[in-house]
Amino acid sequence: MTEHRVCRVEELVDHEVRAFRAGRRELVHCLFDGRVCVLSAECTHEALPLAGGAIDNGVVTCPWHGARYDVRTGAVRALPAVRPLRSFPARVDESGIVFVDSEA
Repeated sequence: MTEHRVCRVEELVDHEVRAFRAGRRELVHCLFDGRVCVLSAECTHEALPLAGGAIDNGVVTCPWHGARYDVRTGAVRALPAVRPLRSFPARVDESGIVFVDSEA
């Protein structure tokens, strides 16, 4: 396991997708219904950034072409994407620090 400290949980805004780096990986994270969700940073449709995408009912929409993914699992929910995003484990420690395992 390769955990990286990425932020404090109070820095996250519910339903907002933000980019960050964990080790060598570019990822996005969001707070959805009290859970920290972490996904690959680029849409699988055309490798454009997901940061700034909207989250509605647990689905993140790519701001470029409208591909949609489950924010918890990365599963595709709407075209034009056909491949899922990779999902990464995250945990919040007792002091509110968010850690991500970028090698999982």
